[in-house]
Amino acid sequence: AIADLAMGMGKNLAGIFTAGTDFSASVSYAAEKCGLPCHTYEAALNASNKVLMRQCFKEHNVPSPDFFEADKDYLAKVEQGKADIKFPKVVKRVDNMGARGCRLVRNEEEFLPALREAIKYSRTGKAIVEDYMDGLEFSIDALVIRGKVIVTGFADRYIYYSPYFVEVGHSMPSRIPDGVKAEIVDCFKKGIKALGLTTGVAKGDIKYILGKGPMIGEIAARLSGGYMSGWTFPYSSDLNLTKEALKIALGKI
Repeated sequence: AIADLAMGMGKNLAGIFTAGTDFSASVSYAAEKCGLPCHTYEAALNASNKVLMRQCFKEHNVPSPDFFEADKDYLAKVEQGKADIKFPKVVKRVDNMGARGCRLVRNEEEFLPALREAIKYSRTGKAIVEDYMDGLEFSIDALVIRGKVIVTGFADRYIYYSPYFVEVGHSMPSRIPDGVKAEIVDCFKKGIKALGLTTGVAKGDIKYILGKGPMIGEIAARLSGGYMSGWTFPYSSDLNLTKEALKIALGKI
């Protein structure tokens, strides 16, 4: 329906764009139909569906946690006590952003209700179960122009309220050493390439694990929400990130 509306606008439509929402795949789908600059729809899906994302990372040897997909059949196995699993794990719906339906599961008692909730609220009726990554977390925004990744912001994230993951703030510039930051950015760029993102923006949530290095939590085909891309970055760097991202969507870069 979004694509139909966009195509009906004809030459009056200059570009399609989103920031901080779940609509990156819809943006790419509609923009492709209209011949406008965008990530491919396939790449945007890779950056939206968490199982597809993890599969891309695994195929391209990009560091990320081990995982498996859990559907209603797997839920039945858990309800019958037939699932063999080691904790801690993180349970998420496969098709949402913003940490909705996402929580840390520390034992078998917490696993079943977390799985039920994730599957119930998934549009596809599926969840993803991942190994828990214990480490500092960082948020990165970038412009992606003809496959070239230009990092435009790197922030320390403050996540609280375990077993849930609620970002209560972030700060720039980051307090980590430059060498560690370079490792994280390199991992982020490899993840972007693995997903196939080439034209638009990318936003990464990445953890740094002592003894292991950086591991990707998620990479989205949109700018960050939570006031980050629209407020923190301009205040800390004097860069209007939204304006630059809009230029890409308009074909001006």
